[in-house]
Amino acid sequence: MYRVVASNLRHLFTAAALLALLFVAAEIWLQTVAAVPASRVVCPQASVDLQRVLVPSSTAHHELLRRMSSAASAGAASFSTNSLGLRGKEPRIPKPAGLYRVLVLGDETVLGPGLPERHTLAARLHGFLTDTTSRNVEVLNAGVPGYSPLLSLLQYRNELFRLQPDLIVLHFDMTDVADDVVHRKYLKYSDGQQICINPLLRNRGNDQSSVLNLLKKSAIWRAVTARILNAGHAANSSSTSTICRNYEWTTGSALDLRLQLRHAMDPVIRLADLARQHHTQLVIATSPVPWQVVSSDDFPELSQHIRLSGSWPVSKDVPQLVLNALCSNLSISFCDATTAFRSVKTSSKLFRSDAPQLSEFGTTLYAREIAATLLKSPAIVKTILRATTVSAPTTDKS
Repeated sequence: MYRVVASNLRHLFTAAALLALLFVAAEIWLQTVAAVPASRVVCPQASVDLQRVLVPSSTAHHELLRRMSSAASAGAASFSTNSLGLRGKEPRIPKPAGLYRVLVLGDETVLGPGLPERHTLAARLHGFLTDTTSRNVEVLNAGVPGYSPLLSLLQYRNELFRLQPDLIVLHFDMTDVADDVVHRKYLKYSDGQQICINPLLRNRGNDQSSVLNLLKKSAIWRAVTARILNAGHAANSSSTSTICRNYEWTTGSALDLRLQLRHAMDPVIRLADLARQHHTQLVIATSPVPWQVVSSDDFPELSQHIRLSGSWPVSKDVPQLVLNALCSNLSISFCDATTAFRSVKTSSKLFRSDAPQLSEFGTTLYAREIAATLLKSPAIVKTILRATTVSAPTTDKS
């Protein structure tokens, strides 16, 4: 009897040892060889591919990883970030004399994760401005996937104001009303200031066992949970109901969205006030979605998800009208690229074929329209000339 028990214990110990070795081997392989995907959804509004470059924020919900070099992957080009979490090179602080600095705020449209650096909105805008003015202009890319004006306001107020931009360009995306609804529920006040805390930073369990905490830090745990969470996120973000909800105010919906619109516009008003306090000019810009510009025949797959009360394109540009009225009340410039988009003969090439997002061609056209809007403003042109004119040093002739 004793020998049987001893034999069983040896077999059990051997099996446990082999299982432990397999676990260690798998952990080492995942950490050193395999590219373990993100184990959590940091921002539900961002695509699955971009979760790996995002981290939770205690002030602006989420941000890009800082000082990061991201390799190219499906749907994303390689790009790097600086110490502020902005795509591109490290900006100089304080701003050098003789430089006109533009800060572009917004979401994926601004970041351009699927585009090489030279084709992003900021890079194209820089090219148009420098070619036209022949002045020392810098355009900084502050785009973050899933951002809305609320998060852009917090991003600028908490940190990016140190860049001392002469001009802020805020891209107002057609998903921003829906994004605002999601982010607003995480708002709270701290020391009299609004902050938006990512739910991943809340209620971190302190009562969990050390073994469980250790397991949760392993690459194996990250790989398994990533597959489960990201699969669910991908299915939800591509569903018809989710797409329609994200773009509700563009579709001619009969829903009363006045409260949501007021909430989404409020950060723009607050950013305009903050910009004035910092002696910075502000411009709001927006670009249309496919069903505002083209026929559904050009996007058969997308038209299955976007259900309109009428045919493509929609008869009224409600978002553009709302934003134009807001900018008029704030006495700031508004760039609406819709007319320019409609003037393109092959308008389907303005967007990706499988999603309501700008293509490389569409991004270039959008940047051109923003540049044209800026250069039509006498006040902005005057500021460019003044900021880039460096006084010659005085010499002592005595």
